[in-house]
Amino acid sequence: MKKSGKSGVFITLGAAVLLVCGCASPKIQNTAVPNAPEDTQVAKAMDTPTVQPTPVVQKYTVKSGDTLWAISNQVGIYSDSFQWPEIFKTDRDQIQDPDEITPGQVLTITQGLSEQQVTQVRKLASETPAFVSHVEPRSPLPIDYF
Repeated sequence: MKKSGKSGVFITLGAAVLLVCGCASPKIQNTAVPNAPEDTQVAKAMDTPTVQPTPVVQKYTVKSGDTLWAISNQVGIYSDSFQWPEIFKTDRDQIQDPDEITPGQVLTITQGLSEQQVTQVRKLASETPAFVSHVEPRSPLPIDYF
């Protein structure tokens, strides 16, 4: 079967376009370090900076009957009781024992924690032994919050 001249031109034109597009596409360079372990190469590729959330700071005045657990659970604070260790760590200069806070104390609440920070403070809260009544601040504390 004989092909017409038009279809030959289209085929030639199509091949030329593909050739030009293929040559004009960006080239991917192999930036791997020769003889470096594969996991090192992957780690270098993953060394892109991560954006940390900007912390928001607010003040909270302790009321009678408040606990760090209850403050942490309030809407507008963390809405999560298990984040109380963050309040304790932030206000360590005025809280010796997380079981003992005083009405009138002005606490600094840091919001905008990263997922990693939230995971860490929740872990600390879950590892804290159950409350046992005591008169004096505990020393040492039952776990290392810092």
